Amino acid sequence: MRASDLFDLAFGNYTRSRLRSTLTTLGVAIGTALVVLLIALATGAEDNVKRSIFSIGDLRLVTVQPFQPGATGLSAVPRTIGDDHVAKFKAIPHAQSVYRQYDAPLGTLLEGGEDAAIRPQGIEAGAPVDRGDLLAGRHLETNEHAVAVIPGNLARLVAATPDAAVGKKVTLRLGGAVKLGSTRISGSGTPRDYVVTVVGVFDEQASQTSVRIPLDDALLAGAENRGLTPDAVRQNTGYSGVAIESEDSQYVAEVVKSVQELGFSAFSLKQVIEQIDKGFGVFRGILAGIGGVALLVAAIGIANTMVMAVLERTREIGIMKAVGASPRDIRSLFLAEAALVGVFGGVIGLALGILGGRAIELVIRNLNPQSNPAPIFIVDLPLALGAMGLALLVSLVAGFLPSRRAMRMSALSALRYE
Repeated sequence: MRASDLFDLAFGNYTRSRLRSTLTTLGVAIGTALVVLLIALATGAEDNVKRSIFSIGDLRLVTVQPFQPGATGLSAVPRTIGDDHVAKFKAIPHAQSVYRQYDAPLGTLLEGGEDAAIRPQGIEAGAPVDRGDLLAGRHLETNEHAVAVIPGNLARLVAATPDAAVGKKVTLRLGGAVKLGSTRISGSGTPRDYVVTVVGVFDEQASQTSVRIPLDDALLAGAENRGLTPDAVRQNTGYSGVAIESEDSQYVAEVVKSVQELGFSAFSLKQVIEQIDKGFGVFRGILAGIGGVALLVAAIGIANTMVMAVLERTREIGIMKAVGASPRDIRSLFLAEAALVGVFGGVIGLALGILGGRAIELVIRNLNPQSNPAPIFIVDLPLALGAMGLALLVSLVAGFLPSRRAMRMSALSALRYE
């Protein structure tokens, strides 16, 4: 039997009992729509979580902390990151750049009669933390001194706009007692004032208290606060942390392992992303299972419809066999009818799922206008094709036994059937 003849016969039989075919198709459509809706919402949620993490930093970065590997909380065992260790970090395969960081003593920004607590962060020029979030001015440059890049909330204490704050001189009082919110921290050492020039203003969403200053200036402030020299601070205290930029995110795991083998704790956003992928993978599987239950119910409906069709068309099957139709042709005909249910149900279900997702997204945005503008409901091509393929597969599986029963019918018995 030609494919065109098979399709014509199957479509004619599908439209013969329109009500029954429509109800069966709707069962598949509802199951498909539920699968699409749940998985698309899970995908949207995962995408929004990842987007938030991407805004924090580069996936190629590995943050080295001055603790033993795996150390957390009170169990953390301190380690000193010295220049000899930095040299070893630079020798790690696939480590493209290494940036040192030193946190100077807590302090206060003295400006306009309003004092604001600050956390001076000594970094090197081009460090990852000093990229891409500028509101005005520029980042730190090599061999600079007595300059700072401040957050937008502190810039408003200096001038009316971020642009106007650039070029202003401000005083940083580092050391001694500092008030953070309602908490007063005693601090250490004698407070010292440092006059710096604001060269840039960054978005305070990253931090409202961090002030980025050159690494050498931070080491000097830390040394003077403790009555030491910068070299002594490097040797005895070490750096507060190191950022290693790998050549590509695929090498992050290797870099993390190498850092841990050197005896230091390492962290990467790449690891967080991998854990999120695993977690959402399980979540999507659960949601797909919920939608699969609906498709299973639809499969039972398809099987019931096909069994009834076989009984109602027993004489027709006998006539087809009598005029030369092979058992294989009979089986193909009934499988084609089941496939039509799956195809039509898949297409309708995909459309219903997309429309339902858009409606849910619209409701969420209206209830919370300040929500993330990124898509909440995401239907990509693999999900669309997968949902339709699943609907077709369920329909074919449900139609297999009825088609097998029709194929095995005796032509003589079928012709005698009343």
